[in-house]
Amino acid sequence: MQNVKRKVFTGALALLLAASVSAGASSKAFAAQDGKGKLPEKYIQGYLVKDGKKTPVYSDSNKQKSDSKIPMSAEDGTSEYAANYPTLSADPYAPAPQKGNTTTESAEIGNILYFDGEGSINSDKDGTITGKYYLEKKPDGNVEMGLYDPETLKLHPSPLNAVRIAIGEEEMVKKYGAAFAWSKAFDGTSKLKRETQFNLVKTSTADKAVTYNFKEDITHGVQTSDMFSFAFTVGYKFSVQEGVPGVAQATEEISSSLTETYQHNISVTDQKTTSESFTSPAVNNPDYKYPVYRGAGYQLKSTYTIIPGSGLSQLMKDFSELGDLAKKQYQYNDDEMYFPLTPGSHI
Repeated sequence: MQNVKRKVFTGALALLLAASVSAGASSKAFAAQDGKGKLPEKYIQGYLVKDGKKTPVYSDSNKQKSDSKIPMSAEDGTSEYAANYPTLSADPYAPAPQKGNTTTESAEIGNILYFDGEGSINSDKDGTITGKYYLEKKPDGNVEMGLYDPETLKLHPSPLNAVRIAIGEEEMVKKYGAAFAWSKAFDGTSKLKRETQFNLVKTSTADKAVTYNFKEDITHGVQTSDMFSFAFTVGYKFSVQEGVPGVAQATEEISSSLTETYQHNISVTDQKTTSESFTSPAVNNPDYKYPVYRGAGYQLKSTYTIIPGSGLSQLMKDFSELGDLAKKQYQYNDDEMYFPLTPGSHI
């Protein structure tokens, strides 16, 4: 027991000494705001930058504390992702958070699943065809199995589909085994999860008498060569019979599909890398007491993940040739940026 007490005391003493050293290393402890309640009633929390437009986002310190982990509400409603805005500490010497709040959405998977297992089928027209397995739920509810070409995404339906339609899935399972219970893949238990958040790109402090500057190359959108990976994850089948359509058509199709899936506008664009520049004015709050303030740049990102349900998981065990899913997860980088500033520094 004495050892335990000594460890606790030593730990507390270490924290006290660390705090003393930190305070003695600079005058920042004495330059702090005079208490948590001294922030202005209204101040600039940060700036939203989207489509080249820079918009200030205001916060009300009487509604939410500046040190809250929940971002303060934006009054102008310029972004549907305002709840995801990261909030900096009122202490500019504290590190910026790596990300803001995460919004998680769950929806039904797409009507087509791509797998990485390889196989072959015999076609009267094309002979032996090799490729990777796919399962597609057709508009009439039937589930089609076949092979796709990883280079072109061209689909080659299996001749077994005609037999399955003729005698039904139940009879196929009785005759050939559980590997033919393809409808399990679309039993409603598998989900496509979308997680959206602002991720930190870069942060630094600036003297309160000068401007804060951010300049960084930012990549957003999806490149043509990566379009298949995106389609694999979200379960999308391009309207063209073979290969990726034109960039504009492909991004428009995926945008429309995701918007329908999640019931709100989701825009996908072709990939671009731009030099993102942002400048905030010097501190303009006369009551701000710190010698420096912090700025940070965050980029909006969405991660899509297939979460296999009980039916799909069981089918992948029974039909082992399917292998794993071709692409379980895909991260899409948006062109929306958010630049928070130390609370109370700008009004």
